[in-house]
Amino acid sequence: MIDAHCHLYSDKFEHDLDAVIRRAEKHLSGIVISAVDLYSLEKSLDIRRRYPGLIHVTAGIHPRKAAELSDSERIRLWDAFERVRAEIIGVGEVGPDFHHVHDRKKRRKQLRILEEARSRAEKWNLPLVIHARKAEAAALEIVSRSRIPVMFHCFAGSMQDARKIVEHGHYLSFSSLLFIDPELQKIVKKIPPDLILTETDSPALSPHTDQPRNEPAFLEKVVILLSKLLESTFDHTAAMTADNARRFYKISV
Repeated sequence: MIDAHCHLYSDKFEHDLDAVIRRAEKHLSGIVISAVDLYSLEKSLDIRRRYPGLIHVTAGIHPRKAAELSDSERIRLWDAFERVRAEIIGVGEVGPDFHHVHDRKKRRKQLRILEEARSRAEKWNLPLVIHARKAEAAALEIVSRSRIPVMFHCFAGSMQDARKIVEHGHYLSFSSLLFIDPELQKIVKKIPPDLILTETDSPALSPHTDQPRNEPAFLEKVVILLSKLLESTFDHTAAMTADNARRFYKISV
């Protein structure tokens, strides 16, 4: 299995990160950390250097941060990402979050930064990881003609959104939201299996009610449910989603 999207730089892992990664290594062949600013990028790259081969990093700008960025801060971020281009495997997460951001000017800024991210990803020949909440259609409009692979992470949109996204050949990544959203359970049955990825988005979205902090090892529970929904075996589903992640990120773990 490969955790296609998580945030191991979080302070919630500060006291036991090595133990978290040891638990993950028993089940996973790869973990992708999505940095969302300069601080998290620095921490993520440090983790990658400590665990080469297992840990991979993408660099992005979280939508809620994007809505508040000044032009100079934005330029500084893109310049920093370019300097570590050789150490990252994707651009993102980045995109519009209309659930938390209601101001029209700030929403336009989120979309403008997504356009910049698409341009940078194409320039650097890297896949693009999108965060789109209540804004899937707006994000798709920007990336519909993208020349690089695109993944909508932690997908929670509608069946109509999902169909339009996969029609463009883009990927959908599913988290433990599968356990609580009947619409998502229907969606995974209707889209091409080779466009499905799995993620924890940890430390958020734990699938265990008695363990509020999520971690990559818990991806197994998501894959178990996905295999049941697809009427497949766990081993086949784990291998399939891992292969999809390798293809999307162009990694060989």
